[in-house]
Amino acid sequence: MRRVDRGIAAVEGIKSAVAKTGIKKDGKLDLAVLFSDYPCLWCATFTKNNVKAAPVVYDIELLSKNEPLRAIVVNSGNANACTKEGKEAVIRIVEETSKILNIKKDEVAVCSTGIIGERLPYEKIISSLKNLDFSEENCHLAAEAILTTDTKTKEVAYEFEIDGKEVHIGGMAKGAGMISPCMATMLSFIFTDVNVERDLLCKALKEAVDLSFNRISVDGDTSTNDSCFLLSTCKGENSKIKEENEAYDIFLGVLKKVCMELALKIVEDGEGATKVVKIVVDKAKNEEEAQRCARAIADSLLVKTALFGERANWGRIAACVGYSGVTFSKQGFSISVGDKPVFDRGRENKIDVSSYMKNKDIDIVVSLYSGNASYTMWTTDLSYDYVKINSI
Repeated sequence: MRRVDRGIAAVEGIKSAVAKTGIKKDGKLDLAVLFSDYPCLWCATFTKNNVKAAPVVYDIELLSKNEPLRAIVVNSGNANACTKEGKEAVIRIVEETSKILNIKKDEVAVCSTGIIGERLPYEKIISSLKNLDFSEENCHLAAEAILTTDTKTKEVAYEFEIDGKEVHIGGMAKGAGMISPCMATMLSFIFTDVNVERDLLCKALKEAVDLSFNRISVDGDTSTNDSCFLLSTCKGENSKIKEENEAYDIFLGVLKKVCMELALKIVEDGEGATKVVKIVVDKAKNEEEAQRCARAIADSLLVKTALFGERANWGRIAACVGYSGVTFSKQGFSISVGDKPVFDRGRENKIDVSSYMKNKDIDIVVSLYSGNASYTMWTTDLSYDYVKINSI
């Protein structure tokens, strides 16, 4: 396996076009159209928020048709959520895109990200669609065009072998705030040429998302627009993957790696974040309890502000364990910061971890001693800048 610096263009036939439509008031790129020369098998995961943006509602219905996909139109700066004209905007964008690219309407998906509750000026998007220039080189600009409060682009690509044949996978993502498990204010687009059956493509994406994007939290808020797409041109020369065999495991392993790297890039770019925090809850009764405990810690404002102040303050972590309602042994549970057990079976250990708390990367481990299950999450601290960014 070898990392390549080509983003989604690592997959042959994948091209991008970008534009400045004027949706973003700062005049930056705010439209990306991702296009495949070939019809793609595809699947996606979407937000679990019951308030879904118009593009999400449309894409969910589109996915159920089980038709190939050729293009994804992505705008930033406006979420196209909670407005009366949201559905109309999506339909108009799809119709115009299909005409311009000479493809079927059902081969076009739409995504939006940005401010909720403001009308999407889709006329600006339609006007810009007429002058797009598609190329493989535009993939990096496309990763830029989908950003909102992000400070950097997020791209990952690998080439690897299945059956001795070289295949590829490349992805990009955006996200910095309104990030919580069950997807986030994030968009991610992953392309591959691996020859695989659609049901296995979908199974692989679900598993990879559950182990990556669904395990990050910046602020505990779940967006209306979360979407993660996986498309395959199936042009790889590997024998078609029809079952969960060695070839499938290789594909799944690389997909997991891509999703995890993209997810961690989102955490690292969290709005105002100065820390990347790995939280492990182990020795839990079951995975559901381990997950509940890890999420309580990851989303705690008191824990996150203590992290920003570079104070361990393990008492706040202990409180999270208690109110999460999980089972721990009669002797109590343990908390380690870094590799230092600051709280052990109900008793404080007088260990100084102040120097460790100055690191950018922080590890917290909670052991419940009630079973053998574990769960890992990644979160950030909460800084002054987060408040400034989101007070506007």
